[in-house]
Amino acid sequence: LLGITAASCKKETADDLREPIPEGTVLKTGTFVNGTKTTTGMVKIVQGNNNTIKLVFENFSTGSGPDVRVWLSPGTNGSTYQEAGALKAFNGSFSYDLNNNTDYNTNNKVLIWCEDFSVLFGHAVLQ
Repeated sequence: LLGITAASCKKETADDLREPIPEGTVLKTGTFVNGTKTTTGMVKIVQGNNNTIKLVFENFSTGSGPDVRVWLSPGTNGSTYQEAGALKAFNGSFSYDLNNNTDYNTNNKVLIWCEDFSVLFGHAVLQ
């Protein structure tokens, strides 16, 4: 039983990551607020010069946990969402490429979601 518990709580996310901030036109921004974990920083939707769309985290910080995901959703309960990917780091600045099907206008909340336990660590509203 201990082996199963340890495997489900394995850490997949870096403690700290500092990627270069992508350049482009900022379409929307949001500031993170706490859920079950202290969560701070900014998130932006940035359209690059080549029309790519990125979800950009700046000076981000949240508590650690297993299987933490980044979701875009119309609400904060995680009932419907589009996934950007696994959280890259618990602290830092980094970005995700969003595909053309990502509706960040309807799904205007960026959720930091622990999928293993269905827990909202924190969120930001894109405006």
